[in-house]
Amino acid sequence: MKARFEVRTIKSSWKPPFKKDITDETYEVEENQEFDQIRGNGNDEKVYQLIRIAGDRAVVKYSRLFTLKVPNPGDKQIVMDKDKPMEMTYMWGEDGVTKKITYKGIAESAPTQ
Repeated sequence: MKARFEVRTIKSSWKPPFKKDITDETYEVEENQEFDQIRGNGNDEKVYQLIRIAGDRAVVKYSRLFTLKVPNPGDKQIVMDKDKPMEMTYMWGEDGVTKKITYKGIAESAPTQ
């Protein structure tokens, strides 16, 4: 069984002309699989790991490089409800990065013929 996630990445320049690059990606991952990548400023690691799928909820571990926009004491894990995005930021690189991850539910398997 796989879960589907949508990840929007907004990369913002710290210096003029202050441009923004926005990318949207969709991932279908199994439990314990890592996905999405942060590169730059000496970092090259996966951002997320799917810990558990539970129907309309998923438990996701996120990189130590990111900070949630809401308080989340603990072990860098979040419980995500279907279609409710979570935002996190990375502000220590050449550019600021905001990621918005949305759990879209269990991935539909392709029909067999």
